[in-house]
Amino acid sequence: MAICMQSNAAIRATFDNKQFFVPGGGLLLETHISFDGATLTWAAIDSTSAKATIESTIIISKNDEVVDFRKTVVSSSAQATGSYADFIDLQRFLLDPGSYTIDVELTDVNNPSALPITMKKSVNLFFRTDIPQISSITFVEAYAKATTTSELTKSGFDILPLVSDFFPPTAKQLVFYAEAYNSDKYFTNDDKYLITYALWNEGQAVESTRKYLRKDVATVTPLLERIDLDGLPEGDYRLVIEVRTRDNEEVASQAIGFFKAGQPVSSFTDVESDYMTEPGMAFNNPDSMRMYVDCIYPIAGNIERGTITNLVKTGTTDVQRAYFENFWMSYAPQDPMGEWKKYIRQVWHVNAEYTTPVMPGYRTDRGRVWLQYGKPNTIVMRHNETEVFPYEIWHYYKIGRFNDKRFLFYSRAVSNYDFDLLHSDMLGETKNEDWRSVMRTKNNDLRPTDTQLNSTNQRDTYSFDELEDLFFNPR
Repeated sequence: MAICMQSNAAIRATFDNKQFFVPGGGLLLETHISFDGATLTWAAIDSTSAKATIESTIIISKNDEVVDFRKTVVSSSAQATGSYADFIDLQRFLLDPGSYTIDVELTDVNNPSALPITMKKSVNLFFRTDIPQISSITFVEAYAKATTTSELTKSGFDILPLVSDFFPPTAKQLVFYAEAYNSDKYFTNDDKYLITYALWNEGQAVESTRKYLRKDVATVTPLLERIDLDGLPEGDYRLVIEVRTRDNEEVASQAIGFFKAGQPVSSFTDVESDYMTEPGMAFNNPDSMRMYVDCIYPIAGNIERGTITNLVKTGTTDVQRAYFENFWMSYAPQDPMGEWKKYIRQVWHVNAEYTTPVMPGYRTDRGRVWLQYGKPNTIVMRHNETEVFPYEIWHYYKIGRFNDKRFLFYSRAVSNYDFDLLHSDMLGETKNEDWRSVMRTKNNDLRPTDTQLNSTNQRDTYSFDELEDLFFNPR
């Protein structure tokens, strides 16, 4: 699954990883990073062109020991001044089977003052040589016959990965690449075997997308295929590839999920004749439309959040508008426009209160919590503390079926522009059992009993610490 990398830094990127097998060589871990050109600083080459440059650091570790390390400088191609094209970085690591951790750090070379963005992900690499296996599936943005060998070359083609799991209404086809292995060792009495693939939706195969391929047995069988998406209804889909025997018995399978957006049922944005009469009505403005989609993030589900992140990065204004309309018609079918108007006014409020120099208010932790759960019943603000970091404690009497929920935000920055969520007792939110110790690290003033108390998240009844008292007894 593609992962959006974003923090308080201006940089936005999307990360994904894939696994392949190299006969006689081991397992090949590929990392794909797509950089959002609009969030980078572009340095002038001459009076008409510019380019962006990223320093990428990737560390592969196993059992806390570094097994591979890659620091590269990745530059875009030259673009006309004022254009902000996206570009990607692809790295390959040859590894033994096992469990690994991938650490990524990205820095905008042309903007040294911008904070780097980081990501950590765990992966399990596993491969059997005695039965058929299928590699990870890669969505393909573009491909061509290779004339030279590069990091994009596979099976005689230069393949540019699509680092996204979102397909807009304008997408007419899905192109994918995968590899099947070990058919020569398993189908010993045959010179051919069967590979089939299809899209699945809501537990059912979409039979119109199913295809059967008769392939020669081989150590490696490359697959570069395409599926027609034209007319496919909106929804969450899975692409499933299978290796089957003559008796139609499945012996290997691989799958990948994605979201296909459809055309809106109707256009409720057209009901406003004057787009600029009030906030939230500038549907024909590309910058506004991008922001309107992005600001839905706090109230969206987990799958929708990934879709929104990718759509804001790659979608055209028309595609963003289509998704926006579909979202609100589903979220508030009785009065989508009315609910949107109410919501955008809350967005303006959190933007006014919590926007930082590098992030709009709705993307900050405080803004997200406000929009997701509503206005807290009480807010305790301590922005000028000497013994602990500046903090805020938000208390909700009731969130849905939950009562008495608290959120602790803190700021490690001198400027106090932004407060990160450190700990909450709300289901599904960030929980840090060591929050007391973290808050006191401002002056390295730790008590040996703190960590023991925090492990059970119980209050120290003998403590006169104001922070602890305010958290457990908000007012």
